[in-house]
Amino acid sequence: MAARPLLDPGIDEKHRASHLESDPQSIDPLQTRTPKKNWMIHPQWEDRLKWAGLLPFARLVEARENVSRLNYDATLITCLVDRWRPETHTFHFRWGEMAPTLEDVSMLLGLPLAGEPIGPLEEPVGWMHSMDARFVGVREGVGPISFEAHGPRQAWLHEFQIEQFGYPDAPMTAAQITRSLEAYLMWLLGKTMFTDNHGNTISARYIPIAQEIAEATEAEDITQRSWGSAVLAATYRGMCKGCQLTSHGSGIVGCPLLLQLWSRDEVSVAATILVLGLGRQTSCMTRIASTCRRLVLYGHRGRDILGIIIMRNCYPKHSRKQFDLLLESDVSWEPYSEDHRDETYPGGISLMCTRDWAYWMTKAKIIFDIFVEEMSQQRVMRQFGMRQLIEPPPPTVPLPPRVHA
Repeated sequence: MAARPLLDPGIDEKHRASHLESDPQSIDPLQTRTPKKNWMIHPQWEDRLKWAGLLPFARLVEARENVSRLNYDATLITCLVDRWRPETHTFHFRWGEMAPTLEDVSMLLGLPLAGEPIGPLEEPVGWMHSMDARFVGVREGVGPISFEAHGPRQAWLHEFQIEQFGYPDAPMTAAQITRSLEAYLMWLLGKTMFTDNHGNTISARYIPIAQEIAEATEAEDITQRSWGSAVLAATYRGMCKGCQLTSHGSGIVGCPLLLQLWSRDEVSVAATILVLGLGRQTSCMTRIASTCRRLVLYGHRGRDILGIIIMRNCYPKHSRKQFDLLLESDVSWEPYSEDHRDETYPGGISLMCTRDWAYWMTKAKIIFDIFVEEMSQQRVMRQFGMRQLIEPPPPTVPLPPRVHA
């Protein structure tokens, strides 16, 4: 890789791929800082989540009966990160370059692209005292706010899940519904959309947004935000950092869910692994999110996404080998084409998946908090059904290192 003039030798020296080439057993899969349990949605949250543009995504990650968590495949996600290059913001595969785009965010997560940027985010002054005052007495038996410098502890916020109030058997007051929604939004933002390395707490920077949405009485009370571009920027940022992390226990931040769903729709990884076979490892893995996109497009509350079986103990030897054996014929360059949608989803798709199509190929920078990221559409034109140059041009206006850092 270092021989390619496109790549930065300094980054290449620290890249996980370089370490894997020299000593494959020296690196573990990256950890996902994702939740151990998903939340249920109260019917009286739905209007506010819809006004905020978050209802399709909330449905996607909602806990279902007898299935309370979404399984993330750290091995699969790590294999993708191992092929990520910060210089180009693309995965480098043997068949060419690919990357998650704004189209993927719309179609897979149902998040809006139109709206205000997410950030810069700041912790409210005295947030622990004001939050404690809002939640005091909301649920009997719950003590004062439990927090660290970074934000409120997850365990304390979990006390306000709707099932803790006895729902659906017991009714909830308006105050309980509002405050449980605020706690839920903290979880949704901090542990599914914008994960970070703080395992026990959720960033206090999300409090103003969560409070604004939870206390809204009409749509005009909520700022329309570009959630989709922020999720993509946070995921790019997470991969740019993660591809250079080699120590034990290192994690991938951003939105791992986007990467997991993207891999299913763009690359037939699961099918290829099953066909090629991994001996005893074959039974370790079934399909990877084979109906994930169906859940978003239809707005169904099915269980397939929550029932994924994780492939374990396959990294790096088996999992990297299977990626290297993939052919271009295993790649779905246009998984959202009209013909494909009509065939797969004869009942139609959600408006939120296509509403912001005009933004899919924008060349604007994408922003999350204080981070600015460059999109790479010109390097992945085949994903938009367009002709790709044999030698993709370098970024016309690359981000200065001081900005990207």
